[in-house]
Amino acid sequence: MIKHETSENHKEIKAVFFDVDGTLLSHVTKEVPASTRSSLKALQEKGIKIFISTGRHLTEMEKLPLNDLEFDGYITLNGQLILDHDKHMLFAAPFNQKISNSLVGMFSDKKVPILLVEEKHIYINIVNDLVRQVQANISSEIPEALAYDGQPIYQACLYLAPEEEKAFSECLPEGTKMVRWNGGGADIISAEGGKITGMKRLMAQLNLSQNEIMAFGDAENDIEMLQYAGIGVAMGNAVESVKETADYITDDIDKNGIQNALLYYHII
Repeated sequence: MIKHETSENHKEIKAVFFDVDGTLLSHVTKEVPASTRSSLKALQEKGIKIFISTGRHLTEMEKLPLNDLEFDGYITLNGQLILDHDKHMLFAAPFNQKISNSLVGMFSDKKVPILLVEEKHIYINIVNDLVRQVQANISSEIPEALAYDGQPIYQACLYLAPEEEKAFSECLPEGTKMVRWNGGGADIISAEGGKITGMKRLMAQLNLSQNEIMAFGDAENDIEMLQYAGIGVAMGNAVESVKETADYITDDIDKNGIQNALLYYHII
């Protein structure tokens, strides 16, 4: 389905950025669709760079059924940590000490489930039914319940319903923002951060312009990425706010959504 008509189907796309959950990975079938796998291979064969752009941590992705796929780079933690093809660090932006202290205070208060993300580890303060439900919905294990050990923090995650978001957003540390990725989960990242920040860094490294990139996503934390890309594609299973801002709405992930959009734009 076309959201915005375009006469630029001939754009020369040199790089494509993919969200993970609900975009590359189906949580219905618990796998990457065969049509998506073949599409990624077709892009690589044409010399088009492919990148993951996710709010997830690398250790989480290594446990998902996409770990056998090779990408040219990885934007993780909503742009807070960027890795190259070999998963070596290219860029890192942990929170400053003031923000970290505020998040640790919220973590210690245990008023709401909060997950803290370090470079190598992820852990949570409390586990309730919402946490169990959200983690099951994204095909992931429940993080360990541990005490903060003093390492730099790159991201935090709140497990809360959308109607609770406003109250908690008013309590966020100065210099941070909340980006929702699931009906029960929202990440806390730097106010200057986001997937678009990671995209710009990789684009600068590769000397790419906006018109030479394409992006796929389905959740609210993908909106800026889709708006920025020369072609921003919302999955058919995307939330309405994402569909409203995309250049093109493709089919559901389990109905060859990625492949169909790439064919529509004559990328493959």
